[in-house]
Amino acid sequence: MRTLVGYVSRMLLMQFALMLFGFTALLQLLDLLNNTSKLFARHGLSLGSILHYVWLRLPDLAAFLFPFSVLIAALLVLSRLAQSAEVMAMKAAGLSYWRILACFLPAAFLIAGLHFVVADQIAPVAARAMEDWNAEAVDFSADNDKDTPTAVWARDGFTLARVVVVLDRGQSLSGVTIFERNSASQFEQRIVAGRAVFHNGGWDLYQVERTLIGETGTTEIVRQDQWRWETNLSPQHFSDLAVTPASLSLRELHSFAANENVGSRPVYYYETWFNKRLALPIMTLIMLLLAAPVAQSLRRQSGAGLGFMVGVGMGFLYFIADGILQSLGESGMLPPMLAAWSSVILFAAIGLTALIKIEGY
Repeated sequence: MRTLVGYVSRMLLMQFALMLFGFTALLQLLDLLNNTSKLFARHGLSLGSILHYVWLRLPDLAAFLFPFSVLIAALLVLSRLAQSAEVMAMKAAGLSYWRILACFLPAAFLIAGLHFVVADQIAPVAARAMEDWNAEAVDFSADNDKDTPTAVWARDGFTLARVVVVLDRGQSLSGVTIFERNSASQFEQRIVAGRAVFHNGGWDLYQVERTLIGETGTTEIVRQDQWRWETNLSPQHFSDLAVTPASLSLRELHSFAANENVGSRPVYYYETWFNKRLALPIMTLIMLLLAAPVAQSLRRQSGAGLGFMVGVGMGFLYFIADGILQSLGESGMLPPMLAAWSSVILFAAIGLTALIKIEGY
């Protein structure tokens, strides 16, 4: 049994590595061609800029392609075993198809663990580095710059803060606007600053214009070269808010989901992404489960093309359903846990039902 586990694991891992390399290289090339003009405008025409962009984009693209690569690899390996009569030989030796599939689990768990590490640890770091690299290279003050980033909004109790550009992992901010309110949610003052630097546990604001609003509605404008802003918002908060939830780690997503006072989006938005990240490793097993009944049904070579189309179609259907459910969870139309886990449970049931229909219990 150990020999069989090693045999099928090597086949699956080899096919997976080839599929991941090929699909990632293709998608990387398409992404590079699509963003070449922006890349050269921001960082200049040089080979170093291209290589740096490719390096920073690689983890995110690889994490995106992990499940699809597993699906294609599993289809190739299982169909090869079926068409070369190796599955028949294994069954003749007393192994059921369920036990044959169980031999793939060590490799599947390894791929699932690698997928989680890449998506949860490596890709967020690369995405932050990409954000910093782009922010330092572009003059965001230009009115005609179409690449001006979306402003970051943060909340600390009754205080709202808007930041145009987040630099140096949140240590430096540009285009800062602060709205301070009292406990009755009435505005007390608006602070506009050209930039802000985190220093000694607080923020030093420069080129400051404060608009003080009195109880009777009167306003007073005070201009200062520097002003100290004391807040619970840290550089980490702004750094996290400046990137998409896909670029946050599981720990960071949990922090935003657990603290409703700090965040630019509703709590259910982060809860959906948190549950989605927890379900991420299960996607590898779902892809294997979807490939198993399709590959086992390929009794003849003439049915291979149709079988692959069905398998790939099921994979695409999974991604479409998963994306729709996730969007419903982000908008609050579905509970976060239901939005993140429904596609996993649904397609696991489809794969198991199809396999039971072909193989029985």
